Amino acid sequence: MKDKIAIVTGANRGIGRETALCLAKAGMTVVMACRNFESARVACEEITSLTNNPDVAVMKLDLSSRDSIRNFVEDFKNRYGKLNILINNAGVCTMDRKRTVDNFEPNIGTNYVGTFLLTMQLLPFFEKGTDDRIINLISNIYKIGWFRFNRMNGYRWFRAYAVSKYMVLLFTLELAERLRDRGISVNAVHPGIVRTSIMYTHRWFDLIIKIILTPFFIDAAEGARQIIHLANSEEARQISGACFHKTRRKKIPRPYNSPKLRAALWEYSSSLLKNQPIKGTVS
Repeated sequence: MKDKIAIVTGANRGIGRETALCLAKAGMTVVMACRNFESARVACEEITSLTNNPDVAVMKLDLSSRDSIRNFVEDFKNRYGKLNILINNAGVCTMDRKRTVDNFEPNIGTNYVGTFLLTMQLLPFFEKGTDDRIINLISNIYKIGWFRFNRMNGYRWFRAYAVSKYMVLLFTLELAERLRDRGISVNAVHPGIVRTSIMYTHRWFDLIIKIILTPFFIDAAEGARQIIHLANSEEARQISGACFHKTRRKKIPRPYNSPKLRAALWEYSSSLLKNQPIKGTVS
């Protein structure tokens, strides 16, 4: 494990922090890729102290900005040059109607477009033939995430969040197929309803959300269990193109796993980013 390098996005709190902590305990080099640098720095110091692992670092990353992603990838290349595990954990669930700096609806632009671009630009750092893994966090809410390409920026808040997670699931399945001969496993996991701040809006109806969801809440450590299993277990090495709910592999209903839609999303995503070269694109 000491030779492995892992990136965990959104690792300054919640599931991401717990995941980074567990990987650091296993002796891996862990890069905490976070938008809130100061919060991540504090979390990094805590993780280093708890694990006695000096190879934990923070790097600035804002998934809503292609420039930030490009800078992160270049910085990572200069500092590390190789990658074994990518955990795409970071995400938002926001009511904000403002577009991202790249003119996307914020939930879709951050959760899906940012994840797509980051992953594609990091692919060259995975060494062919080794035991490498990509783990994408989704949500069971993807089942209400049907979308139309010509309305990509027209969805809002809860629906936009669902659309973004469905897109991440489709991307996971398509990427798994395209990387099947590269020795890189690609899987999606719904960790459960975790007690984190992403659930709340800072509006009056947060109380209603809390009342409805409280019986289903789990803590961040439990939410990270399946992620850790997929990241470092021998059993998970042979699994790719699968979806997990907590600790169980779940069959994706056929209507949600259309090869045609997956391919269309792949082409659409590439066309959205054509003004930003996507290094490492596989055919």
